[in-house]
Amino acid sequence: MKLGRYITVITLLSLFILFAIANDEIVRINFPKVLSFSIEKSIYLPVYLLISLVLFVGVIIGVLIEYLRNMRSRKSFNEKNKKLLKIEEELQKSKEKFLTEEEKIFNLLD
Repeated sequence: MKLGRYITVITLLSLFILFAIANDEIVRINFPKVLSFSIEKSIYLPVYLLISLVLFVGVIIGVLIEYLRNMRSRKSFNEKNKKLLKIEEELQKSKEKFLTEEEKIFNLLD
């Protein structure tokens, strides 16, 4: 399992390095005037860094969205699980109330 992980990491790292070597041109990114500020900003980044940043931000946003979606599911699951445990306790109490002595002995043997 660990060997497969190491091979995957080394392969992805090698592909990233090859991508970075092949795409080392510098691009200018302009930010528009926002809310009537007259300051125009621009930054210069290599293409591989720009693409890597965009992919990283996309993955982070996806992880956050999935975490929030699963949080609702986990909350619902925990509520239903508590309800089920409560019902099982009530069932056990009602069984004990109506069992005969012989059935109680057999339940102890299980």
